[in-house]
Amino acid sequence: MSSSRANRRGIVAIVAATATFTANDTIVKIIARTCPLGEVVFVRGLMTCVLVGGVMASLGHVSALRAGLSRVVMMRSGCEALAAILFTTALVHMPLAELSAVILISPLVITVLAVVLLGEIVYWRRWTAIAVGFAGVLFVVKPTPSAFDAWALLGVLCAFVSATRDLLTRRLDPRIPTIVVSLMAAVAATIAGAVLGLWESWRALQPAEIGLLAVAAVLLATGNFLVVIAFRGPEISVVAPFRYSILVWAGIAGVIVFGEIPDRWSLIGAALIVGSGVYALHREAVRGREVASRATPGT
Repeated sequence: MSSSRANRRGIVAIVAATATFTANDTIVKIIARTCPLGEVVFVRGLMTCVLVGGVMASLGHVSALRAGLSRVVMMRSGCEALAAILFTTALVHMPLAELSAVILISPLVITVLAVVLLGEIVYWRRWTAIAVGFAGVLFVVKPTPSAFDAWALLGVLCAFVSATRDLLTRRLDPRIPTIVVSLMAAVAATIAGAVLGLWESWRALQPAEIGLLAVAAVLLATGNFLVVIAFRGPEISVVAPFRYSILVWAGIAGVIVFGEIPDRWSLIGAALIVGSGVYALHREAVRGREVASRATPGT
């Protein structure tokens, strides 16, 4: 497949993935406002396990399940489960578009963690982008006594956990099928929902609620599959900026479904987060080309 064709495929896939993730978040937000959070996460996770497990079996990867019990996969799954709980908890209490904007600092957090944990060298341009991105988060969180949104801090914590998960993903054995990694993440999220339920009073879900959660499970599994398509083959520097399209979908869903209209400070914060993230990706691409150029003989 040509590079331009692969890039077009990746862009379409990542935009579609952000749309399916937003649809899933919208459904979960609707149901979690009236149902215990742990129950929602557990039921959706159980359905996702059945769906992903069925696909895994049809692909003949059941024998690879043992590899899914490796330490790195288990640590990654734990991060996935914790991120799901943090995100869903914040989702119930704050506007969808604002939470989506906060989560988008995850690529910047990855850079910080790469410096701290992996000793990667980052120069002033990318540090500036990181500072601007976190300044954008402050506009969303609004750290003043009259407007402080404490729930947004869960979103920030979720971004750090998600970044840790992504760093662990880089350490996965490439021989482990993606579908196995996805199943283990779904199992971990299901267990986390069950544990959270120990402090809740669950109730019998209505047929309509079960149906919506089934749709959410399909959307979640589809979104994860589309992300894999988006980043296998295309140039990451071309595809990655389109992940910010989730702000468009989240904004539309927030206004139409929940009547949520972000204030001007949240919009400014989202703009700073997106701008800094895109610039950081640009600098990473430039750095990659420079490294490749120095490594090429005769240049």
